Amino acid sequence: MKQIEQLSPVEEANKERALIYFSIYKELKLKLGVKETINILRKALYNHGREYGKSLKKFSPNDFKGLYETFAFAPDGGKMFSPKKITCNSECLEIKFMSCPLKKTWEKLNLSKEDLSNLLYCASALDSGTMHEAGFNLEIKTWEPGEIGCCQLKITRK
Repeated sequence: MKQIEQLSPVEEANKERALIYFSIYKELKLKLGVKETINILRKALYNHGREYGKSLKKFSPNDFKGLYETFAFAPDGGKMFSPKKITCNSECLEIKFMSCPLKKTWEKLNLSKEDLSNLLYCASALDSGTMHEAGFNLEIKTWEPGEIGCCQLKITRK
């Protein structure tokens, strides 16, 4: 008998978020093509991320320790994203997320590597909007086939 995965409410919410992103991506891709779909989703998610970024402004320009403790472990103390701190000093914060509930959900849908990469790239715009609004620069490397974990973020002062 197959065991049913028990998800916490926040894990369930992130699973649903992944499914919504995918539904929108799939419909837009059919009607507009991949390039325009990516542009639209990234713009919408960037703007959405700016709302969360307002709550992180208190860490600008260089309280990277405070930013790490608040941002990297949201929303559940780090369980879903498993942040791995690479660097955290007065110059920058670099984090590798070792897991991702969005990626996990999309992988279960058996998407192509291209669609999975595109969706992760689109989702990364949320973090870009968050950090921009909070007053930081962000370099983000999204997951690529063959890599362990998920995205890697390097956050620096503006």
